[in-house]
Amino acid sequence: MGIVVSRADKCRLVRSTSSRGSLQVQNSAPCREMNGTVKLSQINVIESSQNNTEELLIPALPEKANIERGYVTPQQVYNLLNAEAGQPSLHDPYYILILDCRSAERYKQSHLVTARASVTVMHPELGCLISCVQLQEFSIILLYAEEGQSPVGSQEARVDSPTLQHCFFQLSALGMDPVILQGGFSAFHSLYPFLCTPRMVLLESERRSLTIYPSEILEGALYQGSASHAHDYRIIKNLHITHVVNATAEISDAFPSVLRYLRLRLSDDAQQDLRQALPEASRFIAEAAGGTGGTRRPGVGALQPWTES
Repeated sequence: MGIVVSRADKCRLVRSTSSRGSLQVQNSAPCREMNGTVKLSQINVIESSQNNTEELLIPALPEKANIERGYVTPQQVYNLLNAEAGQPSLHDPYYILILDCRSAERYKQSHLVTARASVTVMHPELGCLISCVQLQEFSIILLYAEEGQSPVGSQEARVDSPTLQHCFFQLSALGMDPVILQGGFSAFHSLYPFLCTPRMVLLESERRSLTIYPSEILEGALYQGSASHAHDYRIIKNLHITHVVNATAEISDAFPSVLRYLRLRLSDDAQQDLRQALPEASRFIAEAAGGTGGTRRPGVGALQPWTES
């Protein structure tokens, strides 16, 4: 199963008047780098004088505000939690150390999956409770408070989240490079409540029981996943998936009575020519983006062969 598609209110449609429904691009602005991430500028489209019209999708990323250095967005954290390199990275107990810098009561109510209460690692009086050697084994150290938009180290941040600020500077003094979740727990929970839990998940065996979600390509709009993702109805429901591009040769559509599918029957082969499938995929994506019938429009997708893992 190829690209998993959902909630495409972040893209725009244009009318193409070309007789073949093709796009002619003019004055495409160069890519701009923002906080280490390449942002694509919007594409301008020329309309031909032909009478035949067709809706086409313009693949332009939405503009976003600059992210303060040392911060990561909820979407970036979602992708960190669901990263895979051969196997899910979250299964490795030393992949990411997440420290919840809120009160013990708030932590017990709900926290990011695999998060630890900050006091169990960075005690306010006893200092760091694990060795620097152990800290260095983590690929990522993530901190979060209840909320928080103020730049790290500012007077506002010290007032809003003193525990987080204490942990951040103590870890920095130990030679670590921690990052802070922008908007805190409340921002992440509002988008991804299914990745929050009251349960402590520390052991590798517990980590291996966690659900790994598809990568989020466009926030709230486009997800790229595997056949196993597309066959897990809990994932479909949690991400509000409405459309799926099935870019496999043999794997059947999992929920045809619930979701809209495009079957491309492509092989997972370096020699597979994708060009013939792109126009059909583009029409399906445009239809998903322009669909109506609810408070949210159905989503858009992309094309990539995928085999069952």
